[in-house]
Amino acid sequence: MAGRMSSHADERSGSVPEGFTLSMALMDCLPVAFFCVGAGVLATRFESPLFRVGVVLIVLAGALKVCWKLVIALARRDIRLLNRQMRYLMPVGFALVIISLVVDRAKWSPVAVLAHVTAMPSLLFLVAGVAGMFLMSWFARHLDGRDAKANWREQAVNGISQLCIMLAIVL
Repeated sequence: MAGRMSSHADERSGSVPEGFTLSMALMDCLPVAFFCVGAGVLATRFESPLFRVGVVLIVLAGALKVCWKLVIALARRDIRLLNRQMRYLMPVGFALVIISLVVDRAKWSPVAVLAHVTAMPSLLFLVAGVAGMFLMSWFARHLDGRDAKANWREQAVNGISQLCIMLAIVL
């Protein structure tokens, strides 16, 4: 808990987190790219403007987080808005995606989706991806997001999870 409290104090003071490198920022691009591919495939199959707006907000949140890490790595500046926006944009994006499933329910088939995700190898990739997302939730509550080592762990799990989810969609 003390690590969490000190990270909030650091964030308020505007200090630049140590250990955020260009390679970390570039690795952070991978989950965003994997999500873009998977969500792009879904957006071409599900003709819902609400779904597409939600996906754009999620991608924008991820891209801005990548920009935050790039600015820290290259300019040694902490532009807090690039990091903090995720707690607003991403939940709104996911909420719109979920709402679109209800509002535009006539445009998709739960039976067809279930058949696709339970077919092999999609099922294995989906299970691995969802497990990774649960681990990411645990990380969000227990790791300091401004700590470089914790960030590497988070990004490795996030990258693998998003790759698995993308493969579950594409295959």
